[in-house]
Amino acid sequence: MNIINNILIVDDEPLNLEILELSLEELDNISIISALNGFKALEQVKKNTVDLIILDLSMPEMDGLEVLSILKEDEVLRYIPVIVVTAKTEDRYKALEMGAEDFLSKPIDVVELRFKVNNLLKLKKFNDLQQHFNQRLEEEVTKKEQQLKQFAQVEQELQLAREIQQHLIPKSYPSTEVLDVYGSCVSASEVGGDYLDVFRTEDDKHTVFIMADVSGHGFASALVSMQFRSLARMELMKGSEAFGKEIERINTVFSNDNQEGSMFITALFLRLNHETNIMESVNAGHFDPLGQPQLIHTASTKGIPLGIQGDLPYGVVSAPFKAGDSLLLYTDGIIECENDNNEMYGNRFNAQYTMLQSFDPKTQIEILLEAFHEFIAMQTDDVTILSIQAK
Repeated sequence: MNIINNILIVDDEPLNLEILELSLEELDNISIISALNGFKALEQVKKNTVDLIILDLSMPEMDGLEVLSILKEDEVLRYIPVIVVTAKTEDRYKALEMGAEDFLSKPIDVVELRFKVNNLLKLKKFNDLQQHFNQRLEEEVTKKEQQLKQFAQVEQELQLAREIQQHLIPKSYPSTEVLDVYGSCVSASEVGGDYLDVFRTEDDKHTVFIMADVSGHGFASALVSMQFRSLARMELMKGSEAFGKEIERINTVFSNDNQEGSMFITALFLRLNHETNIMESVNAGHFDPLGQPQLIHTASTKGIPLGIQGDLPYGVVSAPFKAGDSLLLYTDGIIECENDNNEMYGNRFNAQYTMLQSFDPKTQIEILLEAFHEFIAMQTDDVTILSIQAK
């Protein structure tokens, strides 16, 4: 499809307009628009798409230089190429200084006219393409700026989520004559919902250990972690004799608040009785602890993750926890992160812990994390581990 180029010719003499039109009619794909004075010329460029103007400078009322000045000061019209027609040398130079692209001397040479018209029409196409490119560039820059603003907002929310998450992690762990505990939560670039907690019950009879992982990532998961922490502490701080019942109540409350089922929590709850040295375990869809085979849940005792359905029973398994015994609680981040060969850390973690059980909890955690970070390519999920050791 050939594109028609509109050429506006401006002259106060009808005969000159006719001569110009006849001189240009042999050119391909052009359409001629004419104006007998400067005012009409400006009207034409406002109501028509004009690709080139041939402008006589010697006109009454509004001369060509005034028309040229108005055109070149306009942000849109300034890109239309203008050929000025004049017999005066000084007007020619003045017009070029004002932005005219070329000039023709009177009387007009038809060959020169056609040559200059063709060249300037090509220039107009180039200017149009450049304007289109600049417009697209501005649109892309605006789009990227909006994306950067959104990214900054998301990053701000993630930072707030990280801060919330870190406030959930205990700042110190109990260390007594009979118990040594140490934990770590290493956040990934994306915030997850890992949560660990260690606290004594109100009657000082039990120490409770919680390892949990909220589904999803980001700010919402961090908020659910905070809600879960408050709920779990409120219920488990009481130190009830029925450990499974306490977890059942936590699940029911959380499920009632989570009726859309958008979030769930896998969690492992341990409770050590300091009078009997018995460790109890309730598993809500989480990994069993390493170190004590007696605390591994069977299909009949392992419950579903919290928040899916309320009023469900949770089984309890228990075992003596005497001097020399140790346990390790963890979330999926440490076993599912991969190296450059797409190999998950997996069972390496279990094997390393088996060799480290004789070390104190802090040393265990430090060695495990060092080995983990040497193996993986990049940490893609939160990594949370908690070591418990009876002295």
